Amino acid sequence: MVGLEEQFNAIDGCHSLAELRRVVQTYVQDCGFAAFVIADLTDPWNETPPYISTYDRKWLDTYIRENFLPVDPTPDLARRTNFPFNWGNLKLPRATGHAKSAAAKVMDTVREFGVLEGLTIPVHRRDALGKPQFCLCGLHWKGSIPAFFDSLKNHKMELYMLLLYATDKFLALHVGEHNSPRRNPSADSVSMSNLSERELEVLKWAALGKTADETADILKCSRRTVEAHVVNATRKLGATTKTQATVQAIHRGLITL
Repeated sequence: MVGLEEQFNAIDGCHSLAELRRVVQTYVQDCGFAAFVIADLTDPWNETPPYISTYDRKWLDTYIRENFLPVDPTPDLARRTNFPFNWGNLKLPRATGHAKSAAAKVMDTVREFGVLEGLTIPVHRRDALGKPQFCLCGLHWKGSIPAFFDSLKNHKMELYMLLLYATDKFLALHVGEHNSPRRNPSADSVSMSNLSERELEVLKWAALGKTADETADILKCSRRTVEAHVVNATRKLGATTKTQATVQAIHRGLITL
């Protein structure tokens, strides 16, 4: 598997949604996953949201035909958290009498397509106008459950960062290919001159996998100071987590690895 910087460069070099789909699929397959989806679910009333996916076509057709989106428990939880979660941790509503809950039906049906586990990465961000956006990255796993957790142990943070980056690219390319209303900020449309040098340093060390304590040792300051810089940088970049802020900084060329 190529390094993190090479993966960022590969995503950045995509000029079409089809190319992005191929690049992301190659990466997730290297991590052991069967397929992925990136979807813009900002509008909760849109029954056909923009997305790119390598999911089984029959599964996608079933998902649309059965109108699973309003009852799917994965986007429901993703709207309420910033943190990635695997599907085995989902708490499904209890059955009423002999009838399964609609959420349980979604999960049972996807298993019929050989999907034994999955990973969901929520993406909460703000566009150039400050409006909230909600996207979701989903990954299908068809291998053994122990292998799934081994993959998470080895690749979870890398997956998180790269799929956040791929989501930014997806939004930008979708605007270009479908003449959608522009919501995705570019490096030129958003001024980042108010990020301090120290805030950028903290984000760079975070991108390289350093903890707050390790970054504090490197920069000869306190952990509290590092955390304050992270909070300020996250706010200025319109992100909601440190990882999202780091990805935004890389995406806009503010830091390099």
